[in-house]
Amino acid sequence: MAKSQGWDMRTTTEPDEAFLWVINNQIDILLVDYHMPKMSGLEVIQRAREISDTVVLLVLTIEEHPQIARQLLLAGADDFVNKPVRLLDFASRIQVHAKLAHYRKMTRQSYPMKGISEETLRKVIDLLVSNADTEFFDVQFLCDNLGLAYPTAHRYLEYLAEKGTLFKSQESPEGKPGRPRTLYQMK
Repeated sequence: MAKSQGWDMRTTTEPDEAFLWVINNQIDILLVDYHMPKMSGLEVIQRAREISDTVVLLVLTIEEHPQIARQLLLAGADDFVNKPVRLLDFASRIQVHAKLAHYRKMTRQSYPMKGISEETLRKVIDLLVSNADTEFFDVQFLCDNLGLAYPTAHRYLEYLAEKGTLFKSQESPEGKPGRPRTLYQMK
């Protein structure tokens, strides 16, 4: 499956080997099975997230309990995929998360200015990547989805536009007086 999608992939049954890949920034996405022989998927996710806040962590699971999903997300998982895996759905999710990994690394390399917290920036990027199919969005989109104050949401969008992660454009109200609305779009 990985070759048909053009992905460079590594495999291991050893959690410590996977942790070394994370420590050395050798991978963008770590795909973990929830049920593993040496260490549970939950433990692997927790340790990997302690090591890196930029690697994308995905979990494969046959479990469908909301409690398990909540535990995985609280441990630092970015997403989970239920088994059996459907190739098209899985490939699509990997593509979205590959973009997320790219943006996390890009913003990490050019680390933030004053007033930009790493945790909030991560939440903003996660939201934008998961809504990448939305053609344009505005500051209110962040306010509504993340509970940010308008000035805070504006600051994060402007920061990402300045770093080249977002396109920025103006929309004037048709025939109405007033300030044009700024719209953003993922590159």
